[in-house]
Amino acid sequence: MLRDRLVVGIKSDRIQRRLLAEPNLTFEKALEIATAMETAEKNAQDIQASGTNGTFQKQINKVSKSYTRNNSGNSKQGDCYRCGGNHLAAECRFKDAKCHSCKKKGHIAKKCRNKSANGNLSENHREFKSRFKPRAHFMEQDESSESENEVYSVFHFGNKSNEAYKVQINVNECEIAMEIDTGASVSIMSEDTYKEYKSKFRIEPTSAKLRTYMGEQIPVIGRAIVNVNYKKESAKLPLLIVKRKGPNLLGRDWLNKLQLDWKDIFSVVGSDNQSSDLNVILEANKEVFKDELGTVKGMKAKIYVDESAVPKYFKARPLPYALKDKVEMELERLEKEGQIQQVEFSDWAAPIVPVVKENGSIRICGDYKVTVNAVSKLDNYPIPKTEDLYATLGGGQEYTKLDLNQAYQQIELDEDSKRYVTINTHKGLFRYNRLPYGVASSPGIFQRTLENVVQGIANVLVRVDDILITGKTREEHLNTLSEVLSRFKRIGIRLKKQKCVFMAEEVVYLGFKINKHGIYPVESKVEAIDKAPSPTNVTELKAYLGMLNYYNRFLANLSHLLKPLHVLLQKDTKWSWEKEQEKAFIESKQLLKSASVLVHFDPKKKLILACDASPYGLGAVLSHKMDDGSDKPIAYTSRTLTSAEKNYSVLEKESLAIIFGIKKFHQYLYGHPVTIITDHKPLIGLFREDKPIPTMAASRIQRWALTLAAYEYTIVYKEGSLNGNADGLSRLPLKTNIEKTPTPGDTILLMEHLATTPVDAKQIQKWTRKDTILSMVLRYILNGWPSKCPVKT
Repeated sequence: MLRDRLVVGIKSDRIQRRLLAEPNLTFEKALEIATAMETAEKNAQDIQASGTNGTFQKQINKVSKSYTRNNSGNSKQGDCYRCGGNHLAAECRFKDAKCHSCKKKGHIAKKCRNKSANGNLSENHREFKSRFKPRAHFMEQDESSESENEVYSVFHFGNKSNEAYKVQINVNECEIAMEIDTGASVSIMSEDTYKEYKSKFRIEPTSAKLRTYMGEQIPVIGRAIVNVNYKKESAKLPLLIVKRKGPNLLGRDWLNKLQLDWKDIFSVVGSDNQSSDLNVILEANKEVFKDELGTVKGMKAKIYVDESAVPKYFKARPLPYALKDKVEMELERLEKEGQIQQVEFSDWAAPIVPVVKENGSIRICGDYKVTVNAVSKLDNYPIPKTEDLYATLGGGQEYTKLDLNQAYQQIELDEDSKRYVTINTHKGLFRYNRLPYGVASSPGIFQRTLENVVQGIANVLVRVDDILITGKTREEHLNTLSEVLSRFKRIGIRLKKQKCVFMAEEVVYLGFKINKHGIYPVESKVEAIDKAPSPTNVTELKAYLGMLNYYNRFLANLSHLLKPLHVLLQKDTKWSWEKEQEKAFIESKQLLKSASVLVHFDPKKKLILACDASPYGLGAVLSHKMDDGSDKPIAYTSRTLTSAEKNYSVLEKESLAIIFGIKKFHQYLYGHPVTIITDHKPLIGLFREDKPIPTMAASRIQRWALTLAAYEYTIVYKEGSLNGNADGLSRLPLKTNIEKTPTPGDTILLMEHLATTPVDAKQIQKWTRKDTILSMVLRYILNGWPSKCPVKT
C-alpha cells in the first residue's frame, strides 16, 4: 500500500502513528505532516536543552497554527474536510449533507474519516485503533449556535505518559494535572476528574460538540467558568467537561492567558518514570482521597469531665425567621449522615452559632467554651517540638505533606462523652456522635490517635491534622508514603487531596522552612522588623524606642547605639532624620533579629501573644515566658490597615489586632494554651474565655469571637506603656503586607446577611415603658425632676 511505503524509513514512532491515522494519505500530505511534526519536536528539544521559555510557546504555536490552518478546512489552499474542495469548510455546500458511509451529517462519503472507500475499516485503521486509543479531537458548535460553521481542531498525539508535557494547575481550588496541547483550541476536563471534584464545579449546558479524529463523537457533559491559578497568575477561563476517560487537556484558550514556566515543566517531564511510581501509589490508595467523611476504625474518643462538675445547660438562642429553614436543613443532613442524633433530654447543652460557608450552606457550631471546656480535663498529649524536626527529618531529600479531610470528625465519640457535646436548637436537643470542633481536648485526642496509626514508620512526623513524610532516598520516601496511605486506607482515614503536597523539594512546617540542606526559621518571623519603615515623626520614634526598651535586658550597649535617636526626643529639637539616625535605626533592628533576643518555639514553655492597634496599623508579637520571668520573642508581625479598616472603632481595631495575631501564628497556637495581652480593657469582658459568644454584638465581633473559640486562651489587660513591643510594630507597620484575601466563607456568620437585627427600636421603646425603673427615668427626663421626690430608706 502507498501508506505503508510512505512511512517506511521514518524513525519517529509518533510521526508513523500520525501518518497511519490519516485516511486519505498522499505523498505531499505525508511530507507536510512529517515536516511539521519534526520541526515542532526539534524546537521543543532545543528549547528544553537551553532552558529558554519565552520562545518555546511561540515556536510550537506557530507550527501548530500553520498545520491546523492547512488541515482544518479553514484555508483556501488546503482541502475542505467536508468534500475535499479548495474552499473554506464554512462555505462548503455539503456542510448539511449526510454521509452515505457513516450516516453522520457534515461531510460526504469520500471524505469520511470513519471508513475506507469500501465502507469498512482499513487494515491500518484497525491496527491503529487496536494499538492506540485515538486522542485527537474536533470541536464544533451545535447547529443552533451562532458560530455553527466554526470548526476547531484539537490534536493530541501519543499514548505514552512520557510523551506529554504536563502541568499542575489550580482550578477552583483543586490541583488538577493537565497535559499541554498547543494544537487544542479548547481546554478539556475528563469525567473521572470531574467526579472527583464535582462539588467544586458549577456546570452549565453547552452546544459544543467533540469528536475524535476517527469521527467518534464524545459527549460533552457541560461547560464551566472556572477560577484558574498558576504560580502568581490567575484568571477566569472556560472549561469543557467531557464524558470520557483520559487526560485533562490544556489548550490554546488557556495558553493565551497563562504564562507557563516551561523550565519547570521540562524538569517534571524529565522525571516521568519517578512520577509514575508516585501515581501508582496514589492510584492504589485512591480510596483514601474520596471526598467523604472518614471513620477511624477500632477506637472512640472519650472526653474526661470532673466528676464534681455541675452540668451546664443553656437554652436555645432565638433565631430570626430567615435562619430557621437553613439551620433545619443542616440538622437534617447531619442527622441523616449519622453525625448527630436527636435526644429528648440532656443535662448538658451548649447554644449554637450558625456559620455560612463559601457555597452558601450552613455549618452549626456549638459554643462549648461555656459548657464542657470550662470543666473538662484537657488531654495534654504532647505536640511535636522543634527537636523532633531534626531527629525525624534529618537527611530527607524531598517532602510530602498530607492534609486530613474534616480531621476531628473522623473520630467517633464513646457513648458517655456524647452528652457533653449536646447542642440546643429551636428544633430540640442534638448530640454529636463524632468529635466536634471547639472542644478543648480535641487536639490532644487527635494527636494521640494519628501517632498510634503511624507508629513504627520511620521518617513520619504528625502534628494534629498535618502529616509530614520524607526519606533519605526517593525510593525510601515512596515506600514510606505507600505504607502511611495503606494504613490510612485500612483504618478508614480520608485525606483532602487538593491540599496535599507530594515529593516537594521544600516545605514550610511548624513555622520552619525545610529542605535537603537543613531546617531554617521562616523569614516572615522577622519580616515585620526587617522591613519596618523608618519613623517619620516623634510619636513613631517613641513607639519604636519603647519596643527596644521592652527587650533592653537582652541588648548590649543599647544606650550608646541609640544616642542619635534620643537626640530627636529632646525639647525644642526640630525633627531631622539624617544618615546617623538611619544607621542607628538599621543597626538596632539587627539586634532585635539576633539570637540574643529571638528564641525557637518550645511547646513546653508558656506562649504569650501581645497585640496592639494604632490608627493606621496592627502589630503582634509571639513570645515565650522564660524561666526567669522575662518574655523572649519567637516571631513578629505587622501590617497596615486597609481604607475600610481605618474607619473601624477603637474597639474593633483592637479586636482585629488579636485576630490578626491569632491567624498569623496559627501553627504555633493551635492546640497550645496561650495568654493574649491587650491594652484595651473592654476586650476582656467581650472576649473572656469563659463567656458565651455575644449574640447582641455586631456581626463582625461575633465572627471574631467564634474564631477565638477554637483556641485555648486567656485574655489579660496590660497598660499601653507596658505593651511596648506590640505598640511599636503597630505604629511602624509593613506597608506591603496588607492582606488582600477575602475572609474565608466558613468564618462568616449568617447573621451578617440578615436585613433586620434581633431587636428593633420599637421593641426597646415598648419594654422601656413597661419597666418600673426605666419608665420613671424616662418620665423625669421628659418632664423634669419632681419637686417632691419620694426617698427610699
